[in-house]
Amino acid sequence: MAITRQSCPFHADEDILGRQVDADGTMEFTCDRNLHPAGGPLSWLSVPEPPDMPELYGLADELGLGTELPALLNEHPGKWVEYGVVEAAYADAHTDDFAMLVARYGHTAIAKKNYTVSSFLSGTLGRLSKRGDVLLSWRKPTGRWSYNAGISWWALPPTPPADAEVSWESLGRSMDYVPGATKRSN
Repeated sequence: MAITRQSCPFHADEDILGRQVDADGTMEFTCDRNLHPAGGPLSWLSVPEPPDMPELYGLADELGLGTELPALLNEHPGKWVEYGVVEAAYADAHTDDFAMLVARYGHTAIAKKNYTVSSFLSGTLGRLSKRGDVLLSWRKPTGRWSYNAGISWWALPPTPPADAEVSWESLGRSMDYVPGATKRSN
């Protein structure tokens, strides 16, 4: 399934219609607004994965994340859910699996690291988004996650209103769901 519409990474309320630029299904998206880091319009490409490439494999498949992550989003129907909310919900629902992922990949609540359990889970959500199971919008992070320039927000289809959201900050919780966490939520 080709995704023909996306949200601008800097304007979540901007619904952009893509233009196919290659026979392989590559789409180009352009946000004409001027408030981007480099100023002026922003363009980006969306390249489809090869059709023979498995979408979920290895550990993500073994943990059933293709079912589990959308189920967590279903707890907030009709809303965009900030990544940290999804992560905390997964940790609460699958304590042992989350602890294993933290032991394997680490977490920034324990120590700074480039590839973490957050990278693994958000990457899995990204693959689910590419196959149309979940929706992705890049938005401003809140609370503990505000050190990032932008963060992924997730929803189930159909696309929720731009202002219907569940933020990390609105939960008011700490990082105590991460085994070995040493940093507070804010």
